[in-house]
Amino acid sequence: MHSFFSTDKKPYFLLLDTHFTHFHPPRTPSPQAYILYISPTGEERSESHRAKETDPMETLHIQNRGFVAVHVGAGLHATRNKQRYLDACTRACQAGIQLLLLDPPPTATDVVERMIRILEDDPVTNAGRGSNLNLDGHVECDASIMNGTTLGFGSIGAVSDFKNPISVAAKVLKEADQGPLSLGRIPPLMLVGSGVRQWVDTMGFDTLERVRQPHSVIPANGSDAEAAAEIAMAGSLVTPESMHLHIKFQKMLQDATGQISAPEESAELGAKGQNEERERLDWVSDINVSNEAKRKAQDTSIPSSSSPTGASSTKKRNVVEEDQMQDTVGAICVDAQGRMAAGVSSGGIAMKFPGRVSEAALFGAGCWAQDSSDDSAGFACSMTGAGEQICKTLLARTCMETMVHQDDTATAAHTVLERFKNSPLLRSYNEKYAGFIAVKLSSAAGDGQDSSDPDSEMDMVADAAQTAKMEKSQRTEFIFAYTTKTMGVAYMSTQDAKPTSIMSKGKENCGITVYTCMVKM
Repeated sequence: MHSFFSTDKKPYFLLLDTHFTHFHPPRTPSPQAYILYISPTGEERSESHRAKETDPMETLHIQNRGFVAVHVGAGLHATRNKQRYLDACTRACQAGIQLLLLDPPPTATDVVERMIRILEDDPVTNAGRGSNLNLDGHVECDASIMNGTTLGFGSIGAVSDFKNPISVAAKVLKEADQGPLSLGRIPPLMLVGSGVRQWVDTMGFDTLERVRQPHSVIPANGSDAEAAAEIAMAGSLVTPESMHLHIKFQKMLQDATGQISAPEESAELGAKGQNEERERLDWVSDINVSNEAKRKAQDTSIPSSSSPTGASSTKKRNVVEEDQMQDTVGAICVDAQGRMAAGVSSGGIAMKFPGRVSEAALFGAGCWAQDSSDDSAGFACSMTGAGEQICKTLLARTCMETMVHQDDTATAAHTVLERFKNSPLLRSYNEKYAGFIAVKLSSAAGDGQDSSDPDSEMDMVADAAQTAKMEKSQRTEFIFAYTTKTMGVAYMSTQDAKPTSIMSKGKENCGITVYTCMVKM
């Protein structure tokens, strides 16, 4: 086992198996730990594109400080799609930092919303446009956002009518933070289905861009089938690639169950719509294939030879192993004032039953944010993985409760996922899949404490000096961890020249992967 250490406090990877129990960087790790240093030029890991850090002295004139990070899911991303994911992450981080550098800057929740909008608009992700289709061949999205300052939360579920689900969730959050409605009515924290459209209409939010939900985007066979399909999908969240996959998964489901759960019409798209680069399968959706015989009528998963229960054919196994993904998207932010925010957006699992809602819409499951206080560190996280598993374990809140009370973030992150995998609530699942990005803002022990006479600190100069002293005492750490094969993330601070974008690959036979680094604010 080889170990690579960073002696200059640069980022490092921790690839940990499920037997790993203790890690105290930079001490020598246990034999079960695998530590990989990622150099700035990426020699050790080709999937890492570490941004060149700017000299802090060159950025002292920037009054606005902050940090952002995004993810495009944990799963198994096809190599051919890697750059598309990294490009989307890069654009999202750059947009977030640009907002933080405005004078005055927007709130952290506004930054998170903007970054997720960019990810939703990119059809390569399973959020917004290009999302997975349900059994009826329609898009239904979930999204949520949390304000760390107010601890407010807003979410929507099973929504098909809006181009950017995260923006609707942000409206729910902002309205909820306003307090009671007339006659003391409590504003909603979560809205689903047609209720979302009714609420938006009632509130008069005309700026939210709507999309058309096509009744059928699969035309009858004929020479104009391809053109007709493109016309039908125009203005909707459905893409030719997602519909092609729906047809393929529909046939797989029919083969496995002997049933047809299909849209009103079914026909093959033309060759142009069959873009293999978009071919993907949500590998978590098949974790209950072993129970297929017991509940064929209710099965909402896609049978797959990658299932731990066995393989049906070599051909199917090759397709699934090529690109198995959980490409839910998420974002986190901490601004110059230490305000935190987090959000998540998802199109859900492919071939899901209509009306199914994922962790992306549930409080305490998909995201969490809280500002620092006298007795707790500031923290924000965004989750990805098997939705039902994350919901049952309230993984976002569990992550916060574990990590804010431990100084060693690497060990804490490992503990979060180890407890997740061993949770008695998940006994019915053969495999457990989850990942998250997080940022922790805490005070360095013994630093920044004011031991002088308060009466001597009354003038503005002294107050400014004390504020600067407290800022220097703050410690900001970025963490991401996952139990899957790969995870796509990017992060950037206002002191970085460009984002660090990584398609991280876990080591073979290593159950949990953890990455952590200090952030210059």
